[in-house]
Amino acid sequence: MRAAIPSERTCRPVGFRNVIAACVILSGCAGFDEAIEVSDQYAGTPVVRYDDAGGSWRISDKPNEGRLKIGPSLAGSFSAAFGRVVTFTAPPKDEYQETVEGWLTSTGRSCTVTDGYLLVDPQWEFKYSCR
Repeated sequence: MRAAIPSERTCRPVGFRNVIAACVILSGCAGFDEAIEVSDQYAGTPVVRYDDAGGSWRISDKPNEGRLKIGPSLAGSFSAAFGRVVTFTAPPKDEYQETVEGWLTSTGRSCTVTDGYLLVDPQWEFKYSCR
């Protein structure tokens, strides 16, 4: 008795586009997992509300590590999700960074932002160095 050989209809080669699509999807998940891991590192850090010309912000500051997490207030996040207008867009990185610099100054520290990156929209993490 011979083993059945799959026909061309049931056994298709994996296309290059499918391989690329799978890589893109998996790399996106890896970035998301890393962002969640960083956010989890702030789990026990107090959240402070900070208001400036850009609105109300929620900041979790880790001064001993020279880094903080920032995002819009819960009301701002709610507006981001549901919007007052249909065309809502999150503030650009520069606005977040200006807010971080204002926050650091308001705490009496003389600091410079050294790096910043998006965790999960609209949450950012910024690293800073103080004198």
